[in-house]
This record gives sequence, C-alpha cells and structure tokens, in this order.
Amino acid sequence: MTMKCAPPDSNEREVSMTQAGNLQLSATRVVLFTTPERHPDIPGDADVPACMLQLGTASFIERVLDSCALAGVREVDLVVSEQPECLRKLLRDGGRWGIRLNWQYAKDTASPYKVLRGMGLNASDRIVIGHANQWVASRVIRDLLRNDGVAVNVGDDLMWTGWLCTEVRRVFELSPNEDYPSLARWVHNLDRCRCVIAADVEYAQVRGADDLLQAQKHALDGSQESAIPASWRRFPWGAASPDAFIHANANIEGPVLIGPGCVVEKNTGIGAGTVLSRDVFVACGARIKNAVVLSNTYVGGQITLENALAQGNSIQNLKWSVRTVLRTADALVTPLQPQHTSQTSTLSQLLAALSAAILLPAFVPCVLAQKLRGGAWLWRSQVVVKSRLESDDSVEWVTVRIACGTRASDRAVAHFGALMDVVQGRRNWFGLRPRRESEWYALGRDWQRLFGRTAIGLFYAPAWTEDSESLDHEAFAAADAFMAVQSTMAGRLRAVCSPLLRSYMQR
Repeated sequence: MTMKCAPPDSNEREVSMTQAGNLQLSATRVVLFTTPERHPDIPGDADVPACMLQLGTASFIERVLDSCALAGVREVDLVVSEQPECLRKLLRDGGRWGIRLNWQYAKDTASPYKVLRGMGLNASDRIVIGHANQWVASRVIRDLLRNDGVAVNVGDDLMWTGWLCTEVRRVFELSPNEDYPSLARWVHNLDRCRCVIAADVEYAQVRGADDLLQAQKHALDGSQESAIPASWRRFPWGAASPDAFIHANANIEGPVLIGPGCVVEKNTGIGAGTVLSRDVFVACGARIKNAVVLSNTYVGGQITLENALAQGNSIQNLKWSVRTVLRTADALVTPLQPQHTSQTSTLSQLLAALSAAILLPAFVPCVLAQKLRGGAWLWRSQVVVKSRLESDDSVEWVTVRIACGTRASDRAVAHFGALMDVVQGRRNWFGLRPRRESEWYALGRDWQRLFGRTAIGLFYAPAWTEDSESLDHEAFAAADAFMAVQSTMAGRLRAVCSPLLRSYMQR
C-alpha cells in the first residue's frame, strides 16, 4: 500500500525544549487511543490492552507518555475501553509526566473512533491522534504538533505509525463504525498529506507476537530515547531496576533488561535480546535467550526459552509459531499470582486441634528432654509480619511460636506450638516462612505484594537444603513464591514433599 505524501519542508527546524511547552497551543487536542486489543498469539490475559505490554523498561503506554511529555504535551484525552481500572492503576492522574489525563470511554473496542464526535470538538480545531500500542519518539510528536501530517515508518513500503495530525472537520468525515484497518486505509488515501518520517529507532509497535519481540531491539541497546531510566543500575550486559535482585553467579550476556521485582538466581543463563518484565522469577538452571518474559511469571530451572514470549504457564515459540501451555503443578513455568488468602479456615483449625490431641502423648517426652538438658524449653514467641496493607502502605503483625534451638527435640516442640498457632488462626497448614520486619522489607515491594495475601504456614516449601547457613534469602523467597501460587491441596503437598524426596534420593 502506497501513500500520497507531500515532500517535507526542508526549511523546517527542530524546536528547543524550552519552546516545546508551547507547542500544544497549535493543536487543541491530543487524543490517545488505548483500545487495540492484545493479539491472540501473545500469551497472557486477552482482556488486557496491547498498550500495557512491555517495551524495554516500561509498558508501551508509559513510553508513549514519556514521548508526549518530552514533546511538550501537557494534556491528553485518553480513550479507554477494556479494563480501564488497570490503566488507571498504572497511570493514575498522569502527574509523573506532568500531563493532565482526560478519560474518555469507548463502549465498542472495535470501532472506538465514534467517541471523537462526543468530545465537544470544533470543526476548525486541529487534533493529534495516536495509538498507545504504537510508540513514536518525541521528535515525531513535536513535528505533528507544529504542522498537519502523517507519521510514517520507512520499510519495504511507507507504513503508517498510527499517528497523525489533521483538522477536526476531516475526522468528522469518518464513519461512526470505523475500525483501525479502515482508519489506516483512510489515512493512506489522504490527498497530498505531509509525511513525517519516523526512523527505526523512533518507532515501535505491538500488533502481534513478532512485533513485540522485535520492538525490544532498540530499547535493549539504549538507542531509543528514555529507553533506560536514570534510576536503573547499569551493567556491562545491560540494565536492571533497583528493585531487582540478581545473584552474583548468574550468567548474563547482554544486551539484557531486568525489570522491577525480578529475581535471577545463581547458575541461570540469560542471553542476548532478553527482557524480563516485572515480578519475574528465574530459578537456578533456567536458560533464556532472545525472549520476553512478561509479568508475574516463575521460570523453573528445567526450562529453556529462546525466540519466545512467556507469561504465566503459557509459552509462544516464535520460530515455529507454536503455543505451549504447561501444567502449573509441574513448576516449569508458573503464574506468580497468589491464589488463596491469609485467613485460616474453621475446618483447618478443627483439624489442627484434633491433630494436637493425637500428638500430645509424643509432645510430653520432647518437653521433658528439653528440660533435662537445662537449656531453654518449649518455644519462644516472635512477632512476625503477616501481610502488607495496600491502603496505607503499613504492615500487619502476628505472634507465632518459633523453635528455641536446633536440636530435633526443639524443632518437634516448636512444630507442636506451630500447630497451636493454626488452632488460634495465626497460621495455615501450608504457607510462607515467618519473617521479621527487616526480612520482610528486604524482599522488595513487588514480592511483598505477592506474599501479602498468603498466610504464614505450618509447612512451607523447602529451599533445597534448609539447614544450610549459606543459603541466600532469594532461595527462601523462591520457595515461598512457588507455594504462594499453588491453588490446590495436591499442589501444596507437592511443593512441600517433592524437594525433600529429591534431596533424600540424591543422598
């Protein structure tokens, strides 16, 4: 498809950043459509808009607003449809960009452009239209703010980037049932339109799985503007969020970007062209290369991802165009979403009381053995963090019973005390390790969010060798993360017993 483009004016020059703040005066409205849906070949929740997918260190829509802010835009009309609450949570009021966001709701995702007729636009005004799943650099937006035109990318042919500036009267010529393909045809057929050329490093889109992987190219090498925030840590292999944990013995070959809340364990292999979105856990032994791992994903140690997209337990292989959905119970690739709450059920409390009564005869000799040794006996009470309150960012505490020593009798007595914690509703049968406040905050905010709705457990998943004093805290977090995402009793039992059986057989 060709476009009828007028040659650009050779006398035009770039405006400075001090002038950029006044540019929007020439275009009364900037309208950004967030309505394009995620393509079916991209794993994850189909209802989440495509603009919330990853482009390097942030989502597409965040990167688009970065460009708008750099171009001097101070007000944007945001057209939303599916899951507007997710976008509100992500963008809030636009304050971090210095942009006022006006929220417009489109009832029909397929033909959202009819909303333009109800926005009180004057036919003589100018309007900049953009799409949040198609990022362009600030230079392109500044150029559109100054003069009418269509932003295009040069490849085998001129391709529309999803951005244009024109008079509102021309937009009113569109049919109310216009969808994106028909809008693109309308743009291509505009007579003698002025073309604003967006270079490869100035444009990225996500209209499918291949696009999403390709879009990371310039974000990975840092050639896109605002590709790597100043707050991120720089490494020879790339960059990582300050909220990410990367083991010193992880094998990383850049360029690689590692997002907030990510944990990369020792002896992992992260190869060139990899982007870890946020809240991604890469377990010991995993291999990832030229891939995008989307948010809230646990990658097990037996997994190799190459030329692929992954989210939760779903993997899209781009080389073969094959989708694989793995069983969550296998712990190969798992969604990191808590599946149960921290409340102790009445049935669990009754079962714990019955178990305590049965075990009481065995409990008494253990206590006597402690007393005869002359050391501390029974257990010690310790205040630990139960969860984090999202409302005021504070934490809740609970007092649980902890072993006084390391002897078998000490642990046996403490487990009986933990059973009493279940009776009192302080623990669940299966859950997380007890953590003091300092240990809780060492997890980082994203892991706190994952663990905040999962109870402290009487039984919890072992972290390889529980008695090793040299274990890093992320090993315990990995085990707890796997427990937090188990939604069935069988899965929780497997999380507790399988590592112990493997360890026993290796001996």
